[in-house]
Amino acid sequence: MQGSEPVTRQFILNENTPFIITEAYSKIRANVIASLESCAYKSVVITSQNRGEGKTTTAVNLAIMISRLEKRVLLIDADMRGAGIHDMLRLKNHFGLSTILTGESDVYSGICKEVRNNFHVMPAGPGVRSPSDMLGSAETERLVRLLYDYYDYIVIDTPPLCIANDSLLFGGFTGGTALVVRENMTTHADLRAAMSTISLSKAKFFGIIKTYCSVKYDKRSDYKSSIEENADLPGDIEGETAYNDN
Repeated sequence: MQGSEPVTRQFILNENTPFIITEAYSKIRANVIASLESCAYKSVVITSQNRGEGKTTTAVNLAIMISRLEKRVLLIDADMRGAGIHDMLRLKNHFGLSTILTGESDVYSGICKEVRNNFHVMPAGPGVRSPSDMLGSAETERLVRLLYDYYDYIVIDTPPLCIANDSLLFGGFTGGTALVVRENMTTHADLRAAMSTISLSKAKFFGIIKTYCSVKYDKRSDYKSSIEENADLPGDIEGETAYNDN
């Protein structure tokens, strides 16, 4: 994993990010916020069917983009089986979600504040033996409900559905779920499996975010844009990112 860190970090939004990528995330941000307008909980759970489809990078960049609207945003790494947000953002992982839920630390100690302006991060924390039992506990729900008092939006990164159905555990107290798929990797069978699993959740399904998209040059508008290939897919989100990782 360490060998891939520099490659992963280059896809985190910054002042040098190409315009096409920033605009792709702007579109995703707008659609997510619009989907949350009618929701009691201003939060979105990010998942994918398989590893390597861009789930974690999408969660990080979505949180960053929302924070640029001068909104207080918390990104929670709830992928306790493959936590990677702390590596991407070069944060310590001594405290985080796991230590808060076990009572080993308080909430304040488990949050990395002002990673960027208005952008806070709760790392996964040290690994635990039974992540699903912990995430499915009443303490997790109490924690997330408490955090709504301090943040305008919460983005939660969860494991791929082929690994665990942990994303479903947040359904009763989050706004909705977005599914990340990867162009030329995610199959129709993968999509059907993911949709079948997500349908079990109590949360609203927001839609699909496609990563690693092909890029074309539009001479009429003089802009580069992602090829629109997901119009027939379910959901309200039609955002696509040209580059992504993890």
